[in-house]
Amino acid sequence: MKQNKTKLVIAVLLIALLFTGCIGVDRSFRNMRDYVLSYSGNEFEKEFEFSFGSISIGMAELVLDFAETEEPIDEILSEIDNVQIGIYNNLSSSKVKSSLEELKFITNKMESAGWDCIVRSVNKDEMTAIFLKYNEETLNQLFVISVNNDEVALVEILGNLNKVIEIAIREKGLDFAMKH
Repeated sequence: MKQNKTKLVIAVLLIALLFTGCIGVDRSFRNMRDYVLSYSGNEFEKEFEFSFGSISIGMAELVLDFAETEEPIDEILSEIDNVQIGIYNNLSSSKVKSSLEELKFITNKMESAGWDCIVRSVNKDEMTAIFLKYNEETLNQLFVISVNNDEVALVEILGNLNKVIEIAIREKGLDFAMKH
Protein backbone atom coordinates (compact mmCIF):
# COMPACT_ATOMS: atom_id res chain seq x y z
CA MET A 1 0.00 0.00 0.00
CA LYS A 2 2.81 2.40 0.94
CA GLN A 3 4.62 1.58 -2.32
CA ASN A 4 1.51 2.48 -4.36
CA LYS A 5 1.27 5.86 -2.64
CA THR A 6 4.93 6.53 -3.41
CA LYS A 7 4.42 5.64 -7.08
CA LEU A 8 1.35 7.88 -7.21
CA VAL A 9 3.25 10.83 -5.71
CA ILE A 10 6.14 10.35 -8.18
CA ALA A 11 3.70 10.09 -11.11
CA VAL A 12 1.86 13.27 -10.05
CA LEU A 13 5.18 15.15 -9.72
CA LEU A 14 6.36 14.02 -13.14
CA ILE A 15 3.06 15.01 -14.76
CA ALA A 16 3.16 18.36 -12.99
CA LEU A 17 6.70 18.97 -14.25
CA LEU A 18 5.71 18.15 -17.82
CA PHE A 19 2.64 20.39 -17.79
CA THR A 20 4.22 23.44 -16.16
CA GLY A 21 6.97 24.00 -18.70
CA CYS A 22 9.81 22.68 -16.58
CA ILE A 23 11.68 20.89 -19.32
CA GLY A 24 11.52 22.25 -22.87
CA VAL A 25 11.28 25.80 -24.08
CA ASP A 26 8.08 27.07 -25.69
CA ARG A 27 7.38 27.68 -29.37
CA SER A 28 7.99 31.45 -29.32
CA PHE A 29 11.42 30.93 -27.70
CA ARG A 30 12.29 28.24 -30.29
CA ASN A 31 11.15 30.54 -33.11
CA MET A 32 13.37 33.37 -31.87
CA ARG A 33 16.26 30.94 -31.39
CA ASP A 34 15.87 29.66 -34.96
CA TYR A 35 15.65 33.21 -36.29
CA VAL A 36 18.81 34.39 -34.47
CA LEU A 37 20.83 31.27 -35.29
CA SER A 38 19.83 31.16 -38.95
CA TYR A 39 20.81 34.78 -39.61
CA SER A 40 24.53 34.10 -39.13
CA GLY A 41 24.58 31.19 -41.58
CA ASN A 42 26.82 29.28 -39.15
CA GLU A 43 26.23 25.82 -37.70
CA PHE A 44 25.40 25.69 -33.99
CA GLU A 45 25.24 22.97 -31.37
CA LYS A 46 22.89 23.23 -28.43
CA GLU A 47 24.95 23.25 -25.22
CA PHE A 48 21.76 23.39 -23.18
CA GLU A 49 18.23 24.62 -23.52
CA PHE A 50 15.60 24.38 -20.84
CA SER A 51 12.73 26.06 -19.08
CA PHE A 52 12.02 26.47 -15.39
CA GLY A 53 8.30 26.58 -14.72
CA SER A 54 6.39 27.44 -11.58
CA ILE A 55 7.06 24.11 -9.85
CA SER A 56 10.84 24.30 -10.40
CA ILE A 57 10.89 27.89 -9.21
CA GLY A 58 8.75 26.92 -6.20
CA MET A 59 11.21 24.15 -5.31
CA ALA A 60 14.06 26.64 -5.55
CA GLU A 61 12.15 28.92 -3.16
CA LEU A 62 11.84 26.05 -0.68
CA VAL A 63 15.57 25.37 -0.83
CA LEU A 64 16.31 29.08 -0.37
CA ASP A 65 14.17 29.15 2.77
CA PHE A 66 16.91 27.08 4.40
CA ALA A 67 19.77 29.20 3.07
CA GLU A 68 21.15 32.00 5.16
CA THR A 69 21.05 35.07 2.97
CA GLU A 70 20.10 38.67 3.44
CA GLU A 71 19.09 39.01 -0.20
CA PRO A 72 15.35 38.84 -1.00
CA ILE A 73 15.87 36.04 -3.55
CA ASP A 74 12.85 34.01 -2.43
CA GLU A 75 10.64 37.10 -2.62
CA ILE A 76 11.90 37.84 -6.14
CA LEU A 77 11.43 34.22 -7.24
CA SER A 78 7.83 34.31 -6.03
CA GLU A 79 7.17 36.94 -8.74
CA ILE A 80 8.76 34.88 -11.55
CA ASP A 81 6.51 32.49 -13.51
CA ASN A 82 8.92 31.04 -16.04
CA VAL A 83 12.57 31.25 -17.10
CA GLN A 84 13.82 29.92 -20.44
CA ILE A 85 17.52 29.65 -21.22
CA GLY A 86 19.44 28.51 -24.28
CA ILE A 87 23.18 28.42 -24.97
CA TYR A 88 24.32 27.46 -28.47
CA ASN A 89 27.95 26.89 -29.47
CA ASN A 90 29.28 27.96 -32.86
CA LEU A 91 30.64 24.88 -34.66
CA SER A 92 31.62 26.73 -37.83
CA SER A 93 35.14 27.88 -38.54
CA SER A 94 33.77 31.29 -39.49
CA LYS A 95 32.97 33.78 -36.79
CA VAL A 96 29.45 34.81 -35.87
CA LYS A 97 28.57 38.20 -37.28
CA SER A 98 28.19 40.75 -34.49
CA SER A 99 27.38 43.81 -36.50
CA LEU A 100 25.05 46.75 -36.30
CA GLU A 101 23.28 45.27 -39.35
CA GLU A 102 22.58 42.01 -37.51
CA LEU A 103 21.45 43.92 -34.42
CA LYS A 104 18.97 45.95 -36.51
CA PHE A 105 17.74 42.73 -38.16
CA ILE A 106 17.08 41.07 -34.78
CA THR A 107 15.59 44.25 -33.30
CA ASN A 108 13.15 44.56 -36.21
CA LYS A 109 12.05 40.95 -35.74
CA MET A 110 11.53 41.39 -31.99
CA GLU A 111 9.69 44.71 -32.41
CA SER A 112 7.38 43.16 -35.01
CA ALA A 113 6.54 40.54 -32.36
CA GLY A 114 5.59 43.25 -29.85
CA TRP A 115 8.87 43.66 -27.94
CA ASP A 116 10.45 47.02 -27.01
CA CYS A 117 14.24 47.23 -27.22
CA ILE A 118 15.77 48.98 -24.20
CA VAL A 119 19.48 48.13 -24.68
CA ARG A 120 21.50 47.56 -27.85
CA SER A 121 25.23 47.13 -27.82
CA VAL A 122 27.75 46.13 -30.48
CA ASN A 123 31.38 45.96 -29.44
CA LYS A 124 33.98 44.31 -31.70
CA ASP A 125 32.97 40.64 -31.67
CA GLU A 126 30.03 40.89 -29.28
CA MET A 127 26.45 41.98 -29.56
CA THR A 128 23.79 42.22 -26.85
CA ALA A 129 20.18 43.31 -26.92
CA ILE A 130 17.57 43.45 -24.16
CA PHE A 131 13.87 43.54 -24.93
CA LEU A 132 10.77 44.08 -22.78
CA LYS A 133 7.14 43.21 -23.29
CA TYR A 134 4.19 44.63 -21.38
CA ASN A 135 0.77 43.25 -20.56
CA GLU A 136 -1.27 46.46 -20.47
CA GLU A 137 0.81 48.52 -18.03
CA THR A 138 2.61 45.66 -16.31
CA LEU A 139 6.11 44.66 -17.36
CA ASN A 140 5.82 40.90 -17.68
CA GLN A 141 8.56 39.68 -20.05
CA LEU A 142 12.28 40.24 -20.51
CA PHE A 143 14.31 38.74 -23.36
CA VAL A 144 18.11 38.94 -23.58
CA ILE A 145 20.08 38.04 -26.71
CA SER A 146 23.86 37.88 -26.48
CA VAL A 147 26.05 36.89 -29.44
CA ASN A 148 29.81 36.49 -29.68
CA ASN A 149 32.18 34.51 -31.91
CA ASP A 150 31.85 31.34 -29.84
CA GLU A 151 28.22 31.23 -28.76
CA VAL A 152 24.73 32.63 -28.75
CA ALA A 153 22.91 32.97 -25.41
CA LEU A 154 19.17 33.57 -25.09
CA VAL A 155 17.27 34.17 -21.84
CA GLU A 156 13.58 34.90 -21.38
CA ILE A 157 11.96 35.71 -18.02
CA LEU A 158 8.19 35.88 -17.52
CA GLY A 159 6.44 37.16 -14.43
CA ASN A 160 5.55 40.29 -12.53
CA LEU A 161 8.76 42.14 -13.38
CA ASN A 162 7.38 45.44 -12.05
CA LYS A 163 7.31 43.80 -8.62
CA VAL A 164 10.82 42.36 -9.10
CA ILE A 165 12.14 45.84 -9.85
CA GLU A 166 10.22 47.24 -6.87
CA ILE A 167 11.82 44.65 -4.56
CA ALA A 168 15.30 45.34 -5.93
CA ILE A 169 14.93 49.11 -5.46
CA ARG A 170 13.42 48.67 -1.99
CA GLU A 171 16.33 46.46 -0.93
CA LYS A 172 19.21 48.17 -2.70
CA GLY A 173 17.91 51.60 -3.57
CA LEU A 174 19.39 52.83 -6.81
CA ASP A 175 22.92 52.14 -5.58
CA PHE A 176 23.58 48.81 -7.27
CA ALA A 177 27.11 47.46 -7.01
CA MET A 178 28.69 47.57 -10.46
CA LYS A 179 32.02 46.01 -11.47
CA HIS A 180 34.20 48.26 -13.59
